[in-house]
Amino acid sequence: MALKKFTQENGIRLLDFPELDEIDELTALSTVKENFEKISNVLPEFEMTIQAKEFGQKNKKGARKQYEVHCRIIAPRKKIVATATEWNFISALQESCKSLKQEVLKASAKK
Repeated sequence: MALKKFTQENGIRLLDFPELDEIDELTALSTVKENFEKISNVLPEFEMTIQAKEFGQKNKKGARKQYEVHCRIIAPRKKIVATATEWNFISALQESCKSLKQEVLKASAKK
């Protein structure tokens, strides 16, 4: 709930997120919040989208799922994308947000 509230207040779109337990939701919230704040210090205006994709066999019992998380920022004259694929959703989210933040910092340093 806290994650959805934070993203709605800041205009971040979450697409196809899996159901998270309380601990994972708090971890996801801190990851998104921390990276959003650092990015907003560099880019004053932007739209952020975080999309999760789940891979794996849903019919088999015990089959592991792999998650791919895409983070996108659309700012004036810029489109920055980062992707991460992991077996754990939180790890994929953290890796893609960190990668996005690094790409934003790299793009702003080129000015």
